[in-house]
Amino acid sequence: SSGINESTGTIIPTKMKTLTLLTLLSVAAAGPDVKSLLDTTYTDGAGKNVTLSDLSGKYIGLYFSASWCGGCRKFTPQLVKLYNKIHEDKKWEIIWVTHDHNEPDADKYFKEMPWIRLPWAQIADRGKSMFKLTNQQFIPSVTMIDPSYKVINPEASLDIEYEPDDFPWAKRCYV
Repeated sequence: SSGINESTGTIIPTKMKTLTLLTLLSVAAAGPDVKSLLDTTYTDGAGKNVTLSDLSGKYIGLYFSASWCGGCRKFTPQLVKLYNKIHEDKKWEIIWVTHDHNEPDADKYFKEMPWIRLPWAQIADRGKSMFKLTNQQFIPSVTMIDPSYKVINPEASLDIEYEPDDFPWAKRCYV
């Protein structure tokens, strides 16, 4: 599986993703207050508002992807299947943070997702800060956050893809 470098649009081979993950592991613990960053109103597929208090006690996956990203198009259906299977029992919610270039494309892509999303109006500021939370460099990517708002895995997409039964995919240096 490969990812796409957000700034250059180039494909990142799996080996490079592993090196990037190691870099992320060394820097992700420092940074902004995660709870404050997440404290906003999200929307679900029906347009219903969801607040951070609604997510209390849940693991949160920040999912960064875009409709134009081939790797995202491949990963999203796998993530949907796993989410639908385990999200209630495991108390897991995913927040989609789009990297689409326009709102209509984002809206259309979101119809394929059963979770909540960061509203379009917040993508440029809050969404960018969420992406920088763990120095993300490519999409698709998933940052896992525990119920106490600690990053437990800065980039869990490979763990989700290859070890789906290992929820919440925590990395030892974060626990």
